[in-house]
Amino acid sequence: MADPADPLEPGDRGTAREVRTLQEVVAPCTDGGGAAAAPATVLEAELAKRKGRVLIVLGHPRVDSFCAALARAYGEAAESHGLEVHTVVLAHLEFDPNVRSVSVRDQALEPDLEIARDAIREADHLVFVYPIWWGMMPALLKGFLDRILAPGFAFAERTGGRGHTGLLQGKSAQLLTTMDTSPMVVKYLLRSPGHRAFSRATLRFCGIDPVRIRMYGPVHRSTASRRREWLRDVREEAARFRGGRLVCGEARRARCGSWVRALRLPFYPMTWLAYTAGAALFVPLPGLFFLPVYWWGLVALFCIEAATVFLNEVFDYETDRRNTDYGPFTGGSRVLVDRKLSRRELQNGAVIALALSLVALGAILLQPIPAGPVLLAYGVAVFLGVGYTVPPLAFSHRGAGELVVAFTQSFLAVQVGALAAGEDLLHPETARLALPLFFAVLPSITLAGVPDRLADEAAGKKTIAVRLGRSGALLIAFGATVAAMGVTAWIGVTTASPVPEPWRMTGPLAHGAILLWRLLAALRLPGCRQRPRLDGLMVLSLAYLFWYVLPPLWFAGERG
Repeated sequence: MADPADPLEPGDRGTAREVRTLQEVVAPCTDGGGAAAAPATVLEAELAKRKGRVLIVLGHPRVDSFCAALARAYGEAAESHGLEVHTVVLAHLEFDPNVRSVSVRDQALEPDLEIARDAIREADHLVFVYPIWWGMMPALLKGFLDRILAPGFAFAERTGGRGHTGLLQGKSAQLLTTMDTSPMVVKYLLRSPGHRAFSRATLRFCGIDPVRIRMYGPVHRSTASRRREWLRDVREEAARFRGGRLVCGEARRARCGSWVRALRLPFYPMTWLAYTAGAALFVPLPGLFFLPVYWWGLVALFCIEAATVFLNEVFDYETDRRNTDYGPFTGGSRVLVDRKLSRRELQNGAVIALALSLVALGAILLQPIPAGPVLLAYGVAVFLGVGYTVPPLAFSHRGAGELVVAFTQSFLAVQVGALAAGEDLLHPETARLALPLFFAVLPSITLAGVPDRLADEAAGKKTIAVRLGRSGALLIAFGATVAAMGVTAWIGVTTASPVPEPWRMTGPLAHGAILLWRLLAALRLPGCRQRPRLDGLMVLSLAYLFWYVLPPLWFAGERG
């Protein structure tokens, strides 16, 4: 896929300029640098009206190519929409495209690269215009990226070799590419190897998202009218960045993904299982799933939990921002830290979720079940959920968060399930199911605070791990596991159950013993070998919960 001579009409060509000053290396799109020559007060007033900063990176080695015409058309259209636009013409920069030191961070940046890096840092939206040669970008653009996207600027290595964090969050990008192959062939037959590598392994790795891709070709046999169509398309693409954000299908998908990420869906199955197990104590399966009140109750719980996690993102922002040891179980969803969603959006999401929970509550009250207990359970759920991180209660900031989570994931969820099945409050069966589950939840939620301990302490959050330290948190998890095993054995000996003995006692006791052994091993580790994250222990402690909800569900049909 070699690039042709880029046959152009005279009006299609870009403008070549000598580039050495700041205004020229990162130049306003308009010819003559008019913006740079304006009086300071006029310039400030003009920039105050701007709706975002756009940086166009022209990656073609020839400044008179059709890519240059595309870059110019995009820049002019963007400026006409009130955007502040600058262009970096890589062919005019003086820099070594090769990384010659062992680490790219050890190789000093040339002055032109310093200016370009500052421009990238200041930009809200990046537009890369380049040809596709042999399925990928030109060597000039690749060398520019190799040198400029260095650790400390584009990404950071997390402590303990736990991955990387993109540092260019809050930016979006567009790739405008020319080629001599049909875009359909590149996209559907070749699967866009160069675009995928650039958008996923480079830009999104550095935190730049969403990324929109446009392909124009074949160029070498294009007509003047066809090229004018492409230029019109590029001008329309410039209109997609408005209001400080990229508006397109890719952006909508990215935002939907951010909302899904903010929901933290992996935490919901435990609530659902405990709720369903509580209902199955009194209504056999699968008949339970045909009760409308069961589904309305599930919707209410889901919405309250969604409101809780959205508010957690807002009020735990300071600790999440400081946390470098976050993982799949800790550190929040990071949509606010990564600037994927705003504080106002999350707050509005919480309000909408609570409003939907009220709709579900109204539907429940229309069912033939006692209204008083339902209203009480709903009030407790909202009180504990909203109060988990929201002042003045802020249970999670006062050392009570672990107990609140253990209570809501056991007693509250099981009791709500029993109410959905038409049973009253405080039935002995619900207590026998919820009590061991309460102690089984405590180890995982306590261990989850260990990786967050330093960040929580810096933010003034008084979790168990902050108050008692790493060893104290491990001891609490150890004691809770012992309590869960003791309650399990006591209930197993004193009460009858349709759950066979191996599932009711042997399984949870054996799993608990393994968890105790692993906790002791973690306690005995010398300080130099202690890891901030406890992913293995977290998985083991979370799996422990399933012994208390899955067997009651599996054998619910055998209940007399």
